[in-house]
Order: sequence, then C-alpha cells, then structure tokens
Amino acid sequence: MAYLTYFDVVEHLIAASFGGPQDAEQRDIRTAAHRCYTELSNIRDWSWQHAHARIATVAPVDTTIVIDDLSTFTYAASYSSISQMSHVKIGNIVCELLQVNDDSTATLSPNVSLPVSPGATATATFYKTLYSLPSDFRNMDEPSDEFNWWSGAYVTPDEAMKMERVNFQTGSPLHWTVIKDPRSSGYVLKLVGYPTAVESIDFTYRRELRPLRWSGHEASARVGTVSVSAGAVTGSGTSFADSMAGSVIRLGTAADLPGPLTSITPYEAESAIADSSITSTSLTASESLPSSSGVKYLITDPIDLPEHMHNVMLSGAEYWLARIRSNNVEEKYQLYQRDLRLAMEADQLAPISGRSKRIWHDGGWRAPLLADNFDFSN
Repeated sequence: MAYLTYFDVVEHLIAASFGGPQDAEQRDIRTAAHRCYTELSNIRDWSWQHAHARIATVAPVDTTIVIDDLSTFTYAASYSSISQMSHVKIGNIVCELLQVNDDSTATLSPNVSLPVSPGATATATFYKTLYSLPSDFRNMDEPSDEFNWWSGAYVTPDEAMKMERVNFQTGSPLHWTVIKDPRSSGYVLKLVGYPTAVESIDFTYRRELRPLRWSGHEASARVGTVSVSAGAVTGSGTSFADSMAGSVIRLGTAADLPGPLTSITPYEAESAIADSSITSTSLTASESLPSSSGVKYLITDPIDLPEHMHNVMLSGAEYWLARIRSNNVEEKYQLYQRDLRLAMEADQLAPISGRSKRIWHDGGWRAPLLADNFDFSN
C-alpha cells in the first residue's frame, strides 16, 4: 500500500486551492495540514491508535542510610539498584526521591519531616511505584499482571496520594493511577502500594499519532541526488538529518523530482527510513528499493493514519484551509463531515458476528452476568 504523506497533503491543498508550486511554502497550507491531523488524532480513539505495552516491576531494596540533613542522606546499597527507585520509606515516613545524585547520596523531595535526626543511622526501604509509560501514550485500559487478570482498581491521583500517606500495602494486587512523570516529560503508571517482586504488567493503551516535521518541500529534504544499492541509500550533496528516521524517502529520476502518484512525474519507488544511524550522506531504507544511481529524491513524513482515513485527512485539511482563509467554509465543512462519518463507519477491525458474550479466566474473573433469556445471536 502506498503511503499518504505530508507532501501529498500539501500538494493536494495546492491543487484544491488552485495554487502554483510556490504555494508549497505558504504557512496557511502547512498549518491547515497540521490542524486537521491534530484534530483527527484527538476526535476519538481510533482503532489505529490501540497498542500494547509492558512494564517490568522492580523489587524493593532494604539498606542502611545515614541522614545528612533534612533533604539528603547517604545510602549503602549499589547505585544501579537505587537510581531507578521513586520512593523511600524511613520509619513510617514515605518520601519521594527527588534525585539520586551519585553512587552514595540522594535527595528527598522538599518539606519532609524525617523521624530521625541529622547524623543518625536508619533502615530504609527503597521502592519503585512510578513506571514510565510509552512516549506516545494518551490513555490506557486496566493493566493485567503476570499470573492473573488484574484485580486491583483504578484510583484518582488524589486518592493515590492519600492512600500512599497512610497505607503501606505491598505486593499484588495493587491500586493504580496515571500521573505526569515528576522527573521528566510524559506520563507514568503509579502503583499503590509497591511491588515486592519482579514481574511483567501488560496493558492496552491509545497512542498519539506520529508527529509531522518534514513536508518534502524543504531544501534539505531534496537537495543533491542519491544512489541505492541493496537498501543502502548514499547521497551526493545531501543533508540527511537524524529527525528523518521513520520518514519516507521517495525516488524520482535523474531528470525529475518524485511527485505524487497523481502528478505527471510520479515517484518511481518509496520506502520508510530505518531508525538506524543516519549521516548527512547515508541512510538505510526499511523496504526494498530498486537499484539506482544519481536520481532525485525527496523525504517526507508519513501521515500516521490507516487507508480508510486518507480521504478524511484530505477533506479535513481543505476545511481547515478554508477556515484559515475565511473562504467557502460551510461547503468544505460538509464534505469533511461526510468523510469523517465514513471513516468512523469503516473503523472496524474485527467481525461482530460470532463474538462470545462472556469471557472467563481461570483466576475466577468473568464478564458481568447476563439475563437468563439473553439472545446470544444478537
């Protein structure tokens, strides 16, 4: 299946608005493509956005510490064991680890009243309740642990904070919530209390779409020529960048730049770019490309949507361009809504007929009870 790319959307908007090649540089066209893409990503959880992920829990570490002051202490365990932890329990006080500084010292979150005085020795339990979620995470379903379907329960971040203050529950099942990662950007899965063994936890989540960066109209996305041999792409006068990993490279001819399939100079071949090392003059294609020498090319980002959503991406971009230009908005909106409805109707990946209405599990879990006269044929 051919890719729909950022380049194709821009070229479509140029044609739809009766523009010329110079319009590829117009900000309103590129803005319309970005706004439509963002809106489609957020308008609902599409089947295309469902993904599976796994985290591995970490066993707690008990060790001796020496209190330096109200916020720092020296620990005796190995740095590799402590550096991944998120909390420490000293006596009956639970503290967040703000930072593990080096091989022997760590800093607590501020405004902590420790049960021991500076200079004193204490026994502490380091544990991890915060587990990083995928960088493209949006929202998730109930997790499932390694040995049984999850019997913990979702709690709000506020409830999780209050439970952590007064409840030292350990082991499984665990309550869970999702919060912003306090140490970096993104989100984390927070377990309440804390795991006492190493095991895997699986979950289904909805991912964000791949962002758009390269339209293929930038000079560095098409400068020079390329030669291809066995998937290796070697450039002459090119300016490949690391941010092109996962983008699409399209090959033209020695005379012509590769255009969309609907153009008079359609591309000869295309492939995603592998996430391997990229230099300014070399990259690796993820898919087979025909051998070629000294041909023109362009690099553009794929539109991270399935084929049944391609039309709504194009008509939605037209609507956003009309809205930005305050031109023929209502007509474009009606076409956009028509394609959006068709995309939603086509967003079905599994047959409805023949589905089981109950799910049983050997751990004792089952789907809710149904009425005695329930018709399983419906």
